[in-house]
Amino acid sequence: MITLGRHRALVQDAWSELAVRTAIADIVADAVADFDPEAFWPGHPGDDGVGDGNPSFYFGAAGVIWALDYLRRVGASLVAQDFRPVLPKLLELTTARFESNAPAGYAKHGSLLFGDMGAALLAMRLDPTPALADLVYLRAEANSGLPIRELMWGMPGSMLAAIQMTEMTREPRWRGLFELQAARLLDDLEETSQGLLWTQDLYGAKDRWLGPVHGFAGNIIPLLRGWDWLTPAQQAQVADIVPKTLAANAWPSELGTNWGARSKRGTPPTLCQHCHGAPGMVTTFADAPFATPDFDGLLLDGGRFTWAARPLTKGSNLCHGTGGNGYAFLKLYRRTSDPVWLDRARQFAMTAIVQYRGTKAAVGRGRYSLWTGDVGLAIYLWDCITGEPRFPTIDVF
Repeated sequence: MITLGRHRALVQDAWSELAVRTAIADIVADAVADFDPEAFWPGHPGDDGVGDGNPSFYFGAAGVIWALDYLRRVGASLVAQDFRPVLPKLLELTTARFESNAPAGYAKHGSLLFGDMGAALLAMRLDPTPALADLVYLRAEANSGLPIRELMWGMPGSMLAAIQMTEMTREPRWRGLFELQAARLLDDLEETSQGLLWTQDLYGAKDRWLGPVHGFAGNIIPLLRGWDWLTPAQQAQVADIVPKTLAANAWPSELGTNWGARSKRGTPPTLCQHCHGAPGMVTTFADAPFATPDFDGLLLDGGRFTWAARPLTKGSNLCHGTGGNGYAFLKLYRRTSDPVWLDRARQFAMTAIVQYRGTKAAVGRGRYSLWTGDVGLAIYLWDCITGEPRFPTIDVF
């Protein structure tokens, strides 16, 4: 089921690498020009009432600073802004905001996208110190004895942090933490009529979510990223669970296959975006180091549905916008080597550029956020040039 009001037509602009590079340069220049070392960036009316100066990795300054640095590191941008002087303030503000504004019981968690664990990872990237590494470890280790929740708030996010910290520090403690948390994560799976799933204790309610931010896919992400750290038995368990649970929760149609936000219910899903629906499921599981004809057929059907749905009207962003949906095509291109998927990703990119420019003109400024704003789109646009999908936070940090 495709909800027409949530989607829009593709623009008819042909793929232009020059236009894409120009859009990336415009996004970077705008973000740097609007940066204030005291107030960071202004909020955006599309970001659910998030005010000015948000420091988080998801909505705010930590994510934008990371993205600007990443775009420079990979050669997508020539702008080399030095953000190191603001890192102490960013960490302090992130900690204070998280402790005061997090939902009840969440302040104990190491949160990758809202807590100071993500900000400390950014600081480790830009200006590493042993004290920062210890802070990341303290926050990540806290999740071992707390409700698992999901990638945004809990243990799956800290497992990704352990992988990133290993790459940055080569310290053995990170692998030990990952292995401990991976064992607990797999032990907490529950047998249901829709396959093996986790029950998320999220925002005061318990439910079985499916997507890559709040649910099943998000919990599997660190297991795929840390595949070589799993035991052979754990690898076999994941390779068995994923295709079965995906199939049990799939909603096939003549347009392709979609998945709901939660485990399969009586009503077909209405969302088709990265955080809930086919695009996020494809983006997550197209990286799986295992394959069967049925499993790969499901992924291709998810890509077909995402293409049939067309770009999202909500914007050009990653979490619930055109750029995020386009990553499903890039991942299928890498998995299959079929150029049709790269072409589709690039058609979404040209539409996303038009959306970005239109929203910026209407609001009078950019949208300064990694997951919901313009810098996340810039990374997607770069990946459309290179044909190498690296979804921010998940594949690269």
